[in-house]
Formats: sequence, C-alpha cells, structure tokens
Amino acid sequence: MDRKEFLSHLGVGSVGVFAIACMESCSKKSVVPNNVDIQLDLNTSAYSSLRTPGNYVVVQGVIVALSNSGTYLAVSSSCPHEGVQVQFQSSQNQFICTAHNSVFTSTGARVSGPAPKGLTQYNTSLNGNILRVYS
Repeated sequence: MDRKEFLSHLGVGSVGVFAIACMESCSKKSVVPNNVDIQLDLNTSAYSSLRTPGNYVVVQGVIVALSNSGTYLAVSSSCPHEGVQVQFQSSQNQFICTAHNSVFTSTGARVSGPAPKGLTQYNTSLNGNILRVYS
C-alpha cells in the first residue's frame, strides 16, 4: 500500500468515526420529570394563555394544555423516541412530536409513530387562579 492509498483509507475511517460520534452527541434523550409538583398562577403573563382553550405551555419538562372542552391536560414534554419537545394539537385533542410524527392521546398514550412508549401523565387541579400539576 502506498502513502496516497493509506491516507485515503485513513480519511474514510476518520469520517466514519467522526459521524458516529457526532450523531451520538447530537441525539437527545427523553427526560421524564419525577415527583412533579408545579403551581401555575394563571393571572401571570407567563401562564395566562392557559385560560384559552387550545393553548399550552411547557414548564419544567411538562407540557400543560387546556383542551377545547375546558379540561387541563399535563404530560411529559419530551418524546420518548429522541427527546424532542412535543406540541399540543388542539384540533385533535392530542400531543404530537413533529420531528418524526409520533402521536399521543390527551392522556399521553402512544397512538402511532416511532416512539417506543407513551408520555407520562400528570394530575391537574384548579383552585381559583392557581393550576397545580403534580405526580
């Protein structure tokens, strides 16, 4: 093997190792919060959108939404497939990961897509203007 051929093989191998390392470091891991106990004051500007059906916010790894029927929903915001943040799709009353089209019910159960499992569901209770989200 001459020098040119050796450097050519070395370059191809290096690119492969670099690509694998980059993909591993760039992949996100799904983070599911444990022992959740969050209180959201719906009078504050940060959470006032939760007074309007169809809107949602993401706080501390939890996506909190107000369904069109007026029910508060709360599930883990990180898709179990690759950790991408899910969104609430009010027209279908479901959560969706737009990265790879995993779909979840309003309670977080997996409907379709590459996600290996559903989202973790959390309890909600409303007391005046304070919405509590808890495990």
